Amino acid sequence: MSGYLGSIGFSLPAALGAWAATQEDDPFYHGRKVVSISGDGGFGQYMGELLTAVKYGMSITHVLLNNSELGKISKEQRAGNWRVWQTSLHNPSFAAYAEICGALGIRVTREDELDDALARALAHAGPSLVEIVSDPDLA
Repeated sequence: MSGYLGSIGFSLPAALGAWAATQEDDPFYHGRKVVSISGDGGFGQYMGELLTAVKYGMSITHVLLNNSELGKISKEQRAGNWRVWQTSLHNPSFAAYAEICGALGIRVTREDELDDALARALAHAGPSLVEIVSDPDLA
């Protein structure tokens, strides 16, 4: 049913590859910060890769939109005039998970926290994760 399933969870692994590419001697790319963005469902597929980023000191900031739902699947179900079924998620605190892994983890629950959280994560020398708790009904 879903046309998006082929790419779910792609963001963080792609960021690892992009970071590896910045390690070349080319001064244009060397040492650049890599930023990836995903939803909570996609991140959940490959969240163990955060340990790879920590192990190698990868300068990656991952922005995670946590709406506790497989949002694209829910949207497709609504568009097909079907009931939304089995798309809700029971998530941990992904920011706490990042901290346990050895990365910087920041959880954002209010809009006025977002700018500071992103600035702090981007300034961090190693891997960081900004978890933004969002409303699944805002599409």
